[in-house]
Amino acid sequence: MTRIVPCPRKRLFSRNVVKSFDLLRFWISGLVVACLVAIASAPVAASERHRRIVLVVAGNVSVRDLADPKFPHINRLLGLGSIGLMNVRTGRPNKLMEIPEKPGMEGRCVSIGAGAMAVGGAEVRRAANVDQLVGSVPAGKLWACRTGGRLSRDEVVHPEIALIQRINGASTYRAKPGLLGSVLRLAGVRTAVIGNSSIPGEQHAEACAIVMDERGTVALGDVSSRNLEEFDEYAPYSIRTNLAYVVRIVDRALVRCRFVVVDIGDTYRADRYGEYCTDAQAAIIRRWAIGRLDKLVGLLMSRLDFDADSLILASPSPRAVTEMEGERLTPLVIYGPGFRGGLLTSPSTRRTGIVTICDVAPTVLSILGLRIPNEMTGRPVYAVPNKDPRPFLLDLNLRAILQSQRQILVRATSILYSAVVVLVTFALLMGSAKARTIRVACWVALIPPAMVLAVVYTPLLYSGGLLGTAMAIAGLTVLVLLVFGYALKEPTRVFVWLCVVLIASILIDLLRGAVLISSCVAGYGLVEGARYYGLGNELMGSLLGAALAGTGMVLKHWERELRRAAIAFAVILGIVFVFTGWPTLGANMGGAMSTAAALAAALFVLWGFRLSLSSVIVVVAVALLAAASMFAVDLLRAGGAQSHIGRLAEAASSGKLAGALVIAQRKIALNLMLVSTSVWSKLLGLSVVASLVMYAVSRRKHGSGLGAENRVENATLAGGLVGTIAAFAFNDSGVLAAAACAVILWCYIALRYGESLSQVGERLDGSH
Repeated sequence: MTRIVPCPRKRLFSRNVVKSFDLLRFWISGLVVACLVAIASAPVAASERHRRIVLVVAGNVSVRDLADPKFPHINRLLGLGSIGLMNVRTGRPNKLMEIPEKPGMEGRCVSIGAGAMAVGGAEVRRAANVDQLVGSVPAGKLWACRTGGRLSRDEVVHPEIALIQRINGASTYRAKPGLLGSVLRLAGVRTAVIGNSSIPGEQHAEACAIVMDERGTVALGDVSSRNLEEFDEYAPYSIRTNLAYVVRIVDRALVRCRFVVVDIGDTYRADRYGEYCTDAQAAIIRRWAIGRLDKLVGLLMSRLDFDADSLILASPSPRAVTEMEGERLTPLVIYGPGFRGGLLTSPSTRRTGIVTICDVAPTVLSILGLRIPNEMTGRPVYAVPNKDPRPFLLDLNLRAILQSQRQILVRATSILYSAVVVLVTFALLMGSAKARTIRVACWVALIPPAMVLAVVYTPLLYSGGLLGTAMAIAGLTVLVLLVFGYALKEPTRVFVWLCVVLIASILIDLLRGAVLISSCVAGYGLVEGARYYGLGNELMGSLLGAALAGTGMVLKHWERELRRAAIAFAVILGIVFVFTGWPTLGANMGGAMSTAAALAAALFVLWGFRLSLSSVIVVVAVALLAAASMFAVDLLRAGGAQSHIGRLAEAASSGKLAGALVIAQRKIALNLMLVSTSVWSKLLGLSVVASLVMYAVSRRKHGSGLGAENRVENATLAGGLVGTIAAFAFNDSGVLAAAACAVILWCYIALRYGESLSQVGERLDGSH
């Protein structure tokens, strides 16, 4: 049998080459594994490194206090971190809360913890350590008795948590106290609170409300005065914070906690004590307190790794003792990843250097990488570049103070408009046969639209205090009337051009970022904080009134060109609708809905429809569809860039209709309150009554008078009436918007009534 011997296989590569390939595969495999490990571990390492935040609470401090270069650690913090001014507006007090004799940080600390405008009184001050006696009962047992809960290892509790929740449940904003703490607890983030601002006979541990959860508990900390305070005969109330003890507790907390709140206390006590001192001594005490804050900031900065950690310095409450009336904005400083210099801003305000107190909690959650609940109305702040932010903020603070001082002129203009309405209406009704009286009355009737135009342009001439602004508005109003009167001769022509210039000015300014609108007295104050961007209610009402009345005055002789008139109304009011409601322009949903309703009513009259239930339903449907279109536009934008309109729509679309209903309820309650208290409600009533009286008298005495057989004019009047009603119904502070619209429409009716009287007088003269 023949043995078959296999042929030896020829090697493709030598043994050395094969070994090289094996070594190469080994190194490639190792490199891939190393990369995968690095990729997998990098986010974990980053997330762990970015989980420590220290929030220093320094009550009753202004940006001017921090800008003093004599304090090295604060100066270094301002140079390295990002800084802004914070509006500390909270919800309206209600009858359930315990009204403090001298309010401090109570409602503001609750607002920070809720991420929304909350309310709170003296009950917020009474947080305590679990073993601290409240009367004769330990605070932990009192908390358990009131809540039915069980303490695990929590060190600080708030025995008044049930009352605080009940107070906010009955408030207009329905904020959720302790929401920030609850989100952190559910995410496994431990928290601590250290310090108080107590004065003899008055406990102030409200900083606990920033970090407590909805149960009213905090994992670690100390808010009792036993160890936190030390005697100092030269300090306010002979008390100062024991900084050495505070830092020891902070060191312990930073090992176990990732969000620590520290209330220095000295700044609040210094400001409160300054009420009993001379101005010079109050200033000395204040500088001493800021020096103590400077020392604490230095100690904390030396303990934090700012490649991972963040330090936030916030003053929840403004100074009570200040030489600048109206100084209500407080400083907010953040230093850490993402906050390396520049100015703070927020989607809540869209104003460089301005944030709100409701933005603090979302910012904390954003830094920690946690989801922000819909119940928080604030938005995370971010930094924008600025080479020298301190002078910018000092100037912004001064401008905000001056604006708050001159904001009272808004009320003064409404009183003046009311007087003009009464005097002109009386003169026209009682001086029917006197041509001179009629002409003078018609010129005086032009004061409201001329003054609105003057108000818009006053910031170009003067942006100082109250008296100078009042003189500038008065002088510019007279100048506008003189120039327009000299050029156009007739009151009706002047009125048309006033409307044209007013509409163009507002729309162009919205395109420019609302520079004039935000600065004028009819705009929105940074201190008041009702609105920070877009188109405010007063100018929105004036814009709607001018668009309707100006268009109607131009088209009053187009009764045989109804199709062209309808197109003109649709184009002009359509442009106003877009500018008013567009999220990056006017961002005024109530104004957009009012404009859409007014346009629908005007077109109905032009097309010959009569008033009926079906026509009313259609008008309301048009307004709602218009609102839906703007909601849709804002929903398409990113969440951080959405306006309040888009956030409301997002909440409603995600099934949270209760939030939308709460907002509607708040708007209704505010309108009802303003009807009985605001001077604008008087202007609204006078304008509507005077307009109806002149319309009725014109139709009764002069059958061919105002609106008689003139569908264009009737369309103007119908649109004005519906627009005024819609402005009242669809806006919070709707009384103001409705009054601003109604007074412009009254001016239109007064001028048309004056024209009809002049025509009657001419016919009488001709018959003689």
